[in-house]
Amino acid sequence: MLTISSLRVAYGSRTVLRDISLEVSPGEILALIGPNGAGKTTLVRAVSGTTPAVSGQVIVNGQDLSNLSVTQRARVLAVVPQARQLGGAYSVEQAVMMGRTAYMSWLGRESEADWAAVRLALQQTRLESFARRSIAQLSGGEQQRVLLARALAQSTPVLLLDEPTNHLDLQHQTNLLSLVRKLAEEQRLAVMMALHDLNLVSFIADKVALLVNGELKRFGTPQEVIRAEVISEAYRTPVEIVSHPVTGAPIIFPQGVLNHSK
Repeated sequence: MLTISSLRVAYGSRTVLRDISLEVSPGEILALIGPNGAGKTTLVRAVSGTTPAVSGQVIVNGQDLSNLSVTQRARVLAVVPQARQLGGAYSVEQAVMMGRTAYMSWLGRESEADWAAVRLALQQTRLESFARRSIAQLSGGEQQRVLLARALAQSTPVLLLDEPTNHLDLQHQTNLLSLVRKLAEEQRLAVMMALHDLNLVSFIADKVALLVNGELKRFGTPQEVIRAEVISEAYRTPVEIVSHPVTGAPIIFPQGVLNHSK
């Protein structure tokens, strides 16, 4: 269980997150949505500990993360950052092994348990055949899977993802999100994910948190939050929403698109 309680974050005198309270249960995916500058990435960073909070708590399975060391925190919470072109001479296998740093001895030697975790993460992300390849030689979608594998190798109950589908084509978006969904269910991970594409939210999320100007405006199921009046107001753009004919999931269109298509 991931519990965020009354979290407040500021950059100098400017408050960027105000009194954010959320819960994510094991096996559940929470999608963070909101316009640019709403605070999605800041919330991911605050929960991970890379951006300090002014007040509030982040608790995982009863442990207040502010009381944990960096190493202890890395054993309960893993982060998948936005995909960027990853350089350097590291192989895929070496990059994924970095996820085991919190478990290694002070000499930094890999144990059999570390290698077993890396092999499993490569298998889960379908990267076994890429193990010895240089990261710099991979496509954007493949590099994003490496970042996910590195996080999985940490063997944590909580997984955070910061807009993992940015710059990925439809195939890589679908494959990545399907994999996260499968892992959340099978490993009972509590997943919190910032998403930019609203039409992916219903595909992946059990719950949705809408942030606007650093405040939590709505929290609930996709059907409860992805509503025309709510999204139009939050994004300051008129939208229309139709239900998927099979699943009933909400699908968003800019207002007028449906009429023009007739």
